[in-house]
Amino acid sequence: MAPVWSKQPFKAIYVAILMVKVPLMLLLGTRFAFKPFRPLGRLSFKITLINSLVREWLLFAAQTRSSGMSTVKSDHEKIKERCAQAQPAGIEHYTGVLAAQATASPASVGGLWYPGPPSSTSDVKGEKIVVHFPGGAFVMAFGADVNGQNFSKPVLEKLKADRFFFAQYRVAEDESTRFPAPMQDLVTFYHHVLSMGYDPDNILLSGDSAGANILTGFVRYLEETSVLPSPKGVMLWSPWANPSVKVKEEYDQAKNAGGDLLPTKLLQWGVEAYFPVSLSKEVLPYLCPLHHAFKTKASLFVHTGDAEGLYESTRDFAQEMSEVEGNRVKLHVTEGASHNPVYARDGTGMVAEIHRAFEDAHQFFYEGGQ
Repeated sequence: MAPVWSKQPFKAIYVAILMVKVPLMLLLGTRFAFKPFRPLGRLSFKITLINSLVREWLLFAAQTRSSGMSTVKSDHEKIKERCAQAQPAGIEHYTGVLAAQATASPASVGGLWYPGPPSSTSDVKGEKIVVHFPGGAFVMAFGADVNGQNFSKPVLEKLKADRFFFAQYRVAEDESTRFPAPMQDLVTFYHHVLSMGYDPDNILLSGDSAGANILTGFVRYLEETSVLPSPKGVMLWSPWANPSVKVKEEYDQAKNAGGDLLPTKLLQWGVEAYFPVSLSKEVLPYLCPLHHAFKTKASLFVHTGDAEGLYESTRDFAQEMSEVEGNRVKLHVTEGASHNPVYARDGTGMVAEIHRAFEDAHQFFYEGGQ
């Protein structure tokens, strides 16, 4: 059941409360200058304050059921020269757990190109491309241009990709967009890029947070069905490896949860909105990759911050995947980083650390590093 704050006039009241609360948070946040007052004492004053403000904003989104999809769609309309709409592939590409259902079927989805789309006459076979799926706890859309511009910079400069595509899948808003809808969209996007002529060996698929979760399920799907060729590699940034119906209890027990930026109510909303009403044993591994390791031909680069609430689950997931014979897995841990630090690298002063992560990924994928 949606919170009372998701309906007017209560949503407007919540906004008014927030306008009063945030200045007070900034004032009271000065206490974080002293380590004993920080939820995680080893984090800097700046990161601790930023985390508290972001957490409040995400809590607002969860309580008011604000998905942000309208902003993404508006950007796609305004930036038509860099926007691409991917149309569903043939129905044979959506099979098994991703088969079209009465409530969830493949649909047209959009994304943004950086620095721009290839020309219609371009031979893209030799181009290196990264296709990225942003997070949002399955329920918030972060595919806006400001986020794409942000993430594209280290991809183009440090990972040395020729092109970057910021792909916004459907977020879980109703019965038609629960699982498997968002994962169907990844089939659609990947098929679209392949149909343009890109060589699978030049494609890196990337995702952050819940986007990384959906991507992991998609890679499993490719391995189990072979409906499309495997990409060269996969990058998972702060992946949500263990969403479950017990997310509140499990996340609250994580040692870093109190100091990270993710509010439990957002995670609960995500699970309730995205998970099927009836969760089968067949579907579970696609939703919760932790303790459901699988073999993959794609090289797997996993990034996490050691101050994340999801740190332990990400570390354990990477370890489990590395123990599968034939898998090639690299775990990169950024010290002192909270959840999803790529987007906030400028504000948190972690530009150098994030650049090192992308340089490490480049070495792993293109120079045979480990």
